[in-house]
Amino acid sequence: MNSKLQGYVIGKPSTGELIDYNAQIPFAFGMGLISDELYQGIVKNCKGEDYENPKNYPCASLIQIFEEVSIHVTISLAMSSSELMPNQILEPKCSFASPKPKYVTRRSILVQQSYTVLFGPDPIPETYAYYLMYIWANNNDVQEALNVKKGKVKEWQRCNFDLNYTNDVRSNIEYQVNITTSGHRALVYSGDHDMTVSFVGTKEWIKSLKFSINDPWRSWHVSGQVAGYTESYSNNMTFATVKGAGHTAPEYKAKECLAMIRRWMSHRLL
Repeated sequence: MNSKLQGYVIGKPSTGELIDYNAQIPFAFGMGLISDELYQGIVKNCKGEDYENPKNYPCASLIQIFEEVSIHVTISLAMSSSELMPNQILEPKCSFASPKPKYVTRRSILVQQSYTVLFGPDPIPETYAYYLMYIWANNNDVQEALNVKKGKVKEWQRCNFDLNYTNDVRSNIEYQVNITTSGHRALVYSGDHDMTVSFVGTKEWIKSLKFSINDPWRSWHVSGQVAGYTESYSNNMTFATVKGAGHTAPEYKAKECLAMIRRWMSHRLL
């Protein structure tokens, strides 16, 4: 059977490689979140190490310091002990965004607070949208309108980390190579303020593919303003950052992401 796949788009793509985890430290350094001394010490003492499970003591002690400054996050967790929002480091810290609101049992208070925030003078942060989403999706009337079979879903959660998954693919990079070398187009994009799966790691694994560069690093624009930066490679792969966006880039920069997708699907340069 012939595949009708023409191409694919992947955002903030985790590969399963050490690259994804280890890239958090150069990202944090580049954003001014850790000191020069700590970064240089890690670079010197942690060559070839898995930052999640360092084997030598000097490296392990430095990684511990990194964790103690409350910046380290893991890809498997949407929230962590970080002082920051790892999915968008510019956002205010919000601890109840996912998988469900911390105070969900106090429904009347939630609804009252929702009304106040919705019509207040301040904009609603993305995390508060998750909070409202939880209430909406677990409402009986909503589930009935969506034809959800009663009792089928006991509790809807935006990100359910209790699912019993078994990870049997340590890396998907070989699949990226196989698909693109078969003639399929690929658009890979990252919000440039996402530390969970940072653009630093994404650029690193793309570099490991050893594709030649067709269109060197440059800015791309929407409405006359810089919307991010892009680079295109042989085998029809394009990489783009979305300026100011977090982990789920369209959530933060919808206009820019729509323009990016439309241009790519129309076979135009970003």
